[in-house]
Amino acid sequence: MSRYAVLVCGLNIRNHNRITVEEQRTALDAVADQLTVTWIVGDKGTYLITSDHEGAHVVDVVLRALITHRPDLKIPGAAVASPAAVGIGLAELANVLTSKYGQDFDPEDHSIRSDGELWRAGLALPLFPGEIPARRSLFEKIKNAIVLGWTNGCVLVVKREAKNVHWGNTVTDPASRRLKRLDGLVVQLTSRSGNVLRELVG
Repeated sequence: MSRYAVLVCGLNIRNHNRITVEEQRTALDAVADQLTVTWIVGDKGTYLITSDHEGAHVVDVVLRALITHRPDLKIPGAAVASPAAVGIGLAELANVLTSKYGQDFDPEDHSIRSDGELWRAGLALPLFPGEIPARRSLFEKIKNAIVLGWTNGCVLVVKREAKNVHWGNTVTDPASRRLKRLDGLVVQLTSRSGNVLRELVG
């Protein structure tokens, strides 16, 4: 049996693709012969899954289960990674933020105090089967986000915590544009805050 972190893209984004955690559980219980959901964090499709199958098949089963239960959902895809890979990404994120911000970075909730504002750090992962093979250090601050580079199959990102500042358009879209511009990689991303990911993988 293998464990996978599965991050579904596009669920419960403001008023779009609304689906409760209970509905998600019901949908995934219907495919319990192929996988077991051992942990769910939040309502945006963030699952820790155990299965005998490979990650590609796990993603396919998860997406088909959700859409079978709710045919109205529009889901671009999902990212899949081992819990160990997510843990490595989180450790790298903490190292970079500690180096850059020192005691202004709080590793307990992946937050930063900068210029009197609260920012939160996280990871953006490519939707399967996308890959991020190259390592690049970066510090590119844009309107409401910072892209810190990419390594270990993920992009290190930070988002300003404010009303109507969401991970999707604030973080993942700018990060994917920088991947294309700097390394020629065309991938679609989905992102989660570091505290959500840490709760997921332990």
